[in-house]
Amino acid sequence: MPSYQDLFAIGEPFAAFASRGLPAELEAVRAAQAQLGRSEALSAKTQQRLAAVQGRYHLLAAGEMWCPDCQLNLAAMAHLQRLQPKVSLAIVSKARAEHGLKAQLELERISIPLVLVLNDQFELIGRFVEQPQAVVDGGAAAQADYRAGGYLQSTIDDLLAIIEAHEQREQP
Repeated sequence: MPSYQDLFAIGEPFAAFASRGLPAELEAVRAAQAQLGRSEALSAKTQQRLAAVQGRYHLLAAGEMWCPDCQLNLAAMAHLQRLQPKVSLAIVSKARAEHGLKAQLELERISIPLVLVLNDQFELIGRFVEQPQAVVDGGAAAQADYRAGGYLQSTIDDLLAIIEAHEQREQP
């Protein structure tokens, strides 16, 4: 069974992942990137939280370009890593995750995107699965806004919450 570090090493960067797909898939990623590139895309609080990250972290994502949740959330994670260089992202296929992660994580199936948040030692500290918690909590009412890219900051906030909880546990 491959280690998280081994899987991260063979994962591809977001630019390579997002370069292959059908025209509509490529456009969905470009639209998410355009939204994230706007000055008001992230609140001042989220920007402060990003700047406050102390340690190094790795996001090991399982995703596919045909997956609308992957298009949105992996674009948000790529934006996170651009803004905070202490966080790196590598993407493996769903099939690779089925083979290399399913048993290790004791999962019945791999829902994508599945993102493992790893510390600098490549130890698992948390997971992001499919959609941000705000969308899950919002139910059907949140879905249209989510699909339009209205929850990209929530994806980043969920990952920051995992990182912050880890950094609080690690403080003496």
